[in-house]
Amino acid sequence: MARLNDFLTKIDLSALHDYVAAHGSKASYAKGEKLVAEGERCRYIGVVTSGYFKYTTVNAKGNEIVSGFSFEGDVVTDYVRSFLDNSASLTSIVAGCDSEVLQMPIDEVRLHLGPDFTASASPVLLQEAYRRYLDMLVKSPSERYLELMARCPTLFRSLPANEIASYLGVSRRQLHRIRLS
Repeated sequence: MARLNDFLTKIDLSALHDYVAAHGSKASYAKGEKLVAEGERCRYIGVVTSGYFKYTTVNAKGNEIVSGFSFEGDVVTDYVRSFLDNSASLTSIVAGCDSEVLQMPIDEVRLHLGPDFTASASPVLLQEAYRRYLDMLVKSPSERYLELMARCPTLFRSLPANEIASYLGVSRRQLHRIRLS
């Protein structure tokens, strides 16, 4: 699958991948099981070896909102709040299906990677977050859908439609209409 998280190609993650591969432990998560719950500090950083994880929050109506995904080969953690700031996560990270990761404590990885890693990774992530924020303001749902499908044409084979709709900020019904047009 093409990279949904294309910012990951702009960050040198080889030291992180190598360290987790050498020192991490295998962990299995059943569909719906949380790596971290919203409001808790994420204690682990991992590399997804199978399955996928979704980053979720709940809106005022009680509906789950999907803000991101980590797929096979991707890093999975709450980077901004827990890795950088050592504080509670603003999202839950939930296994979208039965999934496996190689994981280890964030504190250990942070010490190993040192400040150079955060100094190089943080601006890239900030740029990505800002781009996504602006896209939500200036692009129509149809434009965001077309861009997403251009980057990841097989996404509908990998994810449920309701998760894609939530990620795009539309209802499942609206996504269906967009796909038909």
